[in-house]
Amino acid sequence: MFNRSSLPVAITVLALFFSSCDLSETKEKSDAPFPCKDGTAMDYACDNVDLFAHVSIFELTGQSSGVYLNDIWGWTDPQTDKEYALVGLTNGMSFVDISDPENPVVVGRMPESNLNAKYKALPLDQYPACNLGLGTTARSKSITQGSSWRDVKVYDNHAFVVSDAQPHGMQVLDLTKLRDYDGSPILLEHDALYDQFGPSHNIVINEQTGFAYAAGVTQSMMCGSRDSTGLHMIDIRDPKNPTYSGCYIDTEPGFYRVAPGYIHDAQCVIYNGPDSEHQGKEICFNSAEGNVVIADVSDKENPTTIGFERQADMQYSHQGWLTEDQSYFLMNDELDERNLGRGTKTYVWDVRDLENPEFVGYYEHNTFSIDHNLYVKGNYAYETNYNSGLQILDLSDVENANLERIAYFDTQPATDASSFKGTWSNYPYFESGMVILSDIETGLFIVRPNLD
Repeated sequence: MFNRSSLPVAITVLALFFSSCDLSETKEKSDAPFPCKDGTAMDYACDNVDLFAHVSIFELTGQSSGVYLNDIWGWTDPQTDKEYALVGLTNGMSFVDISDPENPVVVGRMPESNLNAKYKALPLDQYPACNLGLGTTARSKSITQGSSWRDVKVYDNHAFVVSDAQPHGMQVLDLTKLRDYDGSPILLEHDALYDQFGPSHNIVINEQTGFAYAAGVTQSMMCGSRDSTGLHMIDIRDPKNPTYSGCYIDTEPGFYRVAPGYIHDAQCVIYNGPDSEHQGKEICFNSAEGNVVIADVSDKENPTTIGFERQADMQYSHQGWLTEDQSYFLMNDELDERNLGRGTKTYVWDVRDLENPEFVGYYEHNTFSIDHNLYVKGNYAYETNYNSGLQILDLSDVENANLERIAYFDTQPATDASSFKGTWSNYPYFESGMVILSDIETGLFIVRPNLD
C-alpha cells in the first residue's frame, strides 16, 4: 500500500536524481532550432554540429537565378558586438547580421566593381585567370554577370574584396555602414577601389601589420604580366587609402600550372614559431601550385624566399593554415582526388625549420570530395570540403599526421563526389562559437559545433 507521507521524500529523491544528471550539455545542444540528433539536423547529415539557420541565395541576393556563392568571412562590430557574415557572390557581396543566429538578417549588399574601362585589352572570357574549379563548369558559364571567384578579408573594420577572371581591383568597404540598417537591405558602395591590378584570385591580410597580399594577380600595373605574378603587396594601414608596397615572386620552385611563380593563396604572420632565426619577421606561407613556399616579406622592397618543398603526389597546393604554435602547416590539394582517383587527403608539413619544410604525411578522410579551404582555431582544423561540407579535425597528434574527425556538417548529404559543388568555405572565429558556411548552390548556413 502506498504511503502518502512518503510523497515529499519521493519528490526530493527524484529531484536529486535529475539534478545529478548532466543536463547542461543537453540543454546547450537543444537550444538550437535544428540540433544534430541521430546523425541529422533537419535534412543534413551531421555529427556534433547543430544547425541554427539557412539563408537562401534569393534572400542573400534578391535575385531568383544566375547567382551563386563563393568565399565567406566574418566581422564583429566592436561597438555593438554584433556578428556579421560577409558572403561572397558571383556578382558582389551580401552582408548578414547573425547576432541572433536563429533569425539572421540580410542588412546590405554591395555590387562588384567594374574596371573594364581600364583593363580592356582582352575580352572578358580571355582573362588569364585561375582555370580550376567552378570556373570550368557549365554552371559557371550560366552566371549572368561577374565571376565564379570572389574573396574577402577584414582589417580595421573594413572589408577588402577581390575577384578573379575579370578586371576588378580591390574594393574597400567601411563595415560600420552596416549600423545604418533600418529594415531594408542597404545598397552599399565601396569607399575606395585599389586599381593597380585587375583580376586577383585571393586577398590575404596580416592584421598584425596592416598589409594585404593579393595572390593570383594575373594583370598588374605594378608587378607586370601574368608571368610576373606572386604576391602583390599593399599597405592598408590607412584602409581607405591603400598604397602599393611591392611584389614577391620566385620561379625557382617550379611545378607551376598557371604561370611561373604563381601563388594561389597564403597565410602571412608575424612569426613567433620555433625557428629562432626568423622570429619577429613577417613570413608568408604560400600555397604555390606545386609547392609550399615560405617567404620573408618584412622588407617589402626586397622580399626573399626562405624555403620551399613539394611532395611527389601533390597535384595542386591550393590553400593552407598554420597550427597556432606555428610548427605545422596543414594544406589541401585541390586536384589529387580527381587526377589520381583517390580519397580526400589533408597534407601535414613540419615547418619548425623554415628553410627546410618537411612533409609529414596525410590524414586520409573517408570521403572522395575535393578539399578546398581550411582554418585552424585552437586545437581544431575547420575544413571545407565541397560535397562533404564542414569537417572538424582534432590536431592533438598533428606531428604524426594522425588527425581525428570529431564533428561535421554536410550541406550536400546526397553525395561526396569529387566535383566542384557544395561548400566553398567557412569562418570559425566568432566568439559566440558560431561557424558560417557558404554553399555554392544553396546559400549561407549558420551552425555551432559542440566540441567541449
